Amino acid sequence: MTFKNLTFNLLASLLVVASSHAEESSLNYSRDIRPILTENCFACHGPDEDAREGDLRLDSFEGATEADAIVPGKPEKSELIARIETSDQDDLMPPPDSGHTLTPVQKKLLRDWVTSGGEYATHWSFTPPTKATPPNDSPNPIDAFILAKIAQAELTPSPQADPAQLIRRVSLDLTGLPPTLEDAEKFAANPSPEAFRAYVDRLLQSPAYGEHWARMWLDLARYADTKGYEKDLPRTIWRYRDWVIDALNADMPYDEFTLHQLAGDLLPNATTDQILATAFHRNTMTNDEGGTDDEEFRVAAVKDRVDTTMQVWMGLTMACAKCHTHKYDPISIEDYYSTFAIFNQTADHDRSDDAPHLPTPTKAQSEELTQLEKGLAEIDKSLAQKPADFDADFATWKSQNPPAWKPVTMTAFESNSGITLESRADQILVARGTKPAEDTWTLTVTPSDQSITALRLDVFQPDEIPSDWKGGNFTIDFSLELLTEGQPPQSIKLKNARAGYEQKDWPARNAIDGKKTTGWAVGGNDTKQNVALFDLDQTLTIPPNAKLRFNLTFPYKNHLIITSLRFSTTSANPATLSPELDFTGTSEAHFAQDIHPFTSALHQQKPALEKQIAAIKKQIPSTPVLRELPANQQRKTHVHLRGNFLDQAKDNLTPQVPAAFGALSADTPPDRAAFARWLCAPENPLTARVMVNRIWARLFGTGFVETEEDFGLQGSYPTHPELLDWLAVDYREGGWKLKSLLRTIALSSTYQQTSKVTSLGLEKDPANRLLARGPRFRLSAEAIRDQALASSGLLTQRTGGPSVFPPQPNGVWKTTYSTLKWVNATDENRYRRGLYTFLKRTSPHPAMSAFDAGSGEICQIRRIRTNTPLQSLITLNDPAFLEAAVALSQKMSESHNDLTAQISHGFQRVLIRKPNDRELQRLAQLYHDVGPDLTEGGFPKSASLPDGDPGLIAVAHIILNLDEALTKP
Repeated sequence: MTFKNLTFNLLASLLVVASSHAEESSLNYSRDIRPILTENCFACHGPDEDAREGDLRLDSFEGATEADAIVPGKPEKSELIARIETSDQDDLMPPPDSGHTLTPVQKKLLRDWVTSGGEYATHWSFTPPTKATPPNDSPNPIDAFILAKIAQAELTPSPQADPAQLIRRVSLDLTGLPPTLEDAEKFAANPSPEAFRAYVDRLLQSPAYGEHWARMWLDLARYADTKGYEKDLPRTIWRYRDWVIDALNADMPYDEFTLHQLAGDLLPNATTDQILATAFHRNTMTNDEGGTDDEEFRVAAVKDRVDTTMQVWMGLTMACAKCHTHKYDPISIEDYYSTFAIFNQTADHDRSDDAPHLPTPTKAQSEELTQLEKGLAEIDKSLAQKPADFDADFATWKSQNPPAWKPVTMTAFESNSGITLESRADQILVARGTKPAEDTWTLTVTPSDQSITALRLDVFQPDEIPSDWKGGNFTIDFSLELLTEGQPPQSIKLKNARAGYEQKDWPARNAIDGKKTTGWAVGGNDTKQNVALFDLDQTLTIPPNAKLRFNLTFPYKNHLIITSLRFSTTSANPATLSPELDFTGTSEAHFAQDIHPFTSALHQQKPALEKQIAAIKKQIPSTPVLRELPANQQRKTHVHLRGNFLDQAKDNLTPQVPAAFGALSADTPPDRAAFARWLCAPENPLTARVMVNRIWARLFGTGFVETEEDFGLQGSYPTHPELLDWLAVDYREGGWKLKSLLRTIALSSTYQQTSKVTSLGLEKDPANRLLARGPRFRLSAEAIRDQALASSGLLTQRTGGPSVFPPQPNGVWKTTYSTLKWVNATDENRYRRGLYTFLKRTSPHPAMSAFDAGSGEICQIRRIRTNTPLQSLITLNDPAFLEAAVALSQKMSESHNDLTAQISHGFQRVLIRKPNDRELQRLAQLYHDVGPDLTEGGFPKSASLPDGDPGLIAVAHIILNLDEALTKP
């Protein structure tokens, strides 16, 4: 059955149903009375005690009746009625100088209300939604509620949109991209409900779905690629944007989506993705200007988090209560700072480095790391197990390779300070006695090698070699002499000093530089054995009976003296030696790493893997995230008098939510996790309503509640309260699944109506709030750009990654304090979706700003659509649109040889529908009028004229600039 037949069959029954809705014309406090009182009375006679005048409170029945402002059933005795109807300017309310004036209709409504008893009611949005029974048996409950309203207004629904209009609408709505010509032609051939349902399901599974709907959420999250304020330096936070895309594509339930963003770091065994989600509240601005108070701007960030959270999830203007009790909604200043206390315990503190951070690898980086680390773990496992023949092979090799180093034999040793030096059997020299501030030692030794190429110095600590001293760091400088009988001492030159560890600015080479003010030191590794090697300038042959003498100096007067040491010599090639702790040179580690064929091969593979792992880790973006302070560092929270963080009340506040909306669970700590769960609890009256209303507004142009940002007493009354509540409950009970909600709306007859306007519809419902026709409004900034790129074939469809720099006019981006420059992309990044454009808070991309995209400085609940000449200049001159026109003309040229067919092809790629004869005629005339000069076709004279058919380029340029192209069908 077609939509048209279905709706007309239902209308007969709806005429009867409409009579049951006639009661809506009777007085309704929430709809008719409270808005009058809110707008005109509550500022002076509302919840705020400090602002209340005359001790009169009109926001409650008790307050109004106590002062006889209202005498139920007796308007003639009610002071409220007397004051609004008087002609005495001194008594008239609202006062003439207030700027408020009641209309005769409003005065009558107030009189009728008092006459009927003056009953008050809880604000409609402050009571939990209930799922009313739809007023008829329509297959889709949305249609049941909408048709009832249409019938009540004596309107009729519009027929279903034609296939081309419908498929373009749903594709733009669900993915922000137009359908392909192939999909459009396939649907036109079979525009059945089943085919449409299948297409909707396919769109919801497309990666483009998450990209499109992420834009809405990033507006709410005040996402930007810079920190804001004066310096507005770059911030690496694009991984949060990708998290949002992935979460939406995975259809993460909204309660889970909420919990992860507000408190992912508080979850047990929190994953990287859960903690990454908390970057939602690290989008707050950071002030890097010199001389600013970090605490002032930390507090400002926390207040922004409170304000944003309450507005995004509950549609409340909580920010009003940071300085005084809310003048309209039941939120006191104490409520505000009790909620503030929940968010006041995070570790960030307006630091220039945006700490704390979390390494947040992309999926590709994680997968590559996992594979490499798995390979590294397998190598380590194989090395730990050792081959069966390893020990035997090592023993054989060791027996065939004598030790590289041979300790010298100590024959004489003395200390200038008089301490005792003792030589052990293993030729280790140990110091005894009281440790002096400085000292000089002279050691005479007999070398074990007759030919010496290098020296080795081992320094031990007391836990390795018992000593009277505690050990620790040292500074040593020494020289070497050859003592031959009957000859003067011969100085031996040393070179190429190297050590296993060197303290910064105190390398091993300082030990042999001959300067008494320098030396080798090991601070940082001074509790362990240390080794240094020194090559001889030339091989030394020891004459018979000759000895060596070491002259050691410990010059610093702070007890930096060695505890115990050993000198060794070798005749091996110095190039083969390294300062290993095993002085024999035949260690098992050396054998495993360099000799054994199996283990050495593994050791050779290991550094390459470690290098690859290190390279990937270096590329991993580090994202600012939330971290809760330890219990012993938790901050106290007080009311900020008049909102001044320097002027605080004495009482410490307990973390809690506004009392009028319930309380946090008593079973869990009053932290951000408890708050997130409270937001999505069934008894919370606002969260589901606010989200459903937001989604409805994106699809129909305006929400049931037009003031998406305010569901409080100053907000708009919903056009379809029963439908809003039905959808809210269904959304929550259905598992908070956004895709399910979108599917329900898209498959409704209401959504699928043609947007054609009738004179009667324009007269009775000019803004289409009753939805007797389909939605039609200008596309978003991103969708306008993306559509142009997609229809021309230029769009780079790659999900995620760092923000990009598509062309923008020179000189727009001024970076006073940053070396970062806007360099127009020349690769595939030039044609990425608008979502990925780098957003500098103080200088957004002009094409985005012109079409009402935000700057990310504050939470943007909804974009107000404007219509300005500048927008036309963008689509006519911006490089993205000019290049799209050229690319589209090429597609047109390649499609057919016939001009009319070429024009039709380009028209359909953009608008999906076929052009009519008049449209074809006018576009063909434009083609012929242009000739070889593109500027005759409207192409900007300042542009670099491209190659190609000038006429087709001009036609493509005009098609992309049609009002229909920029408008949702």
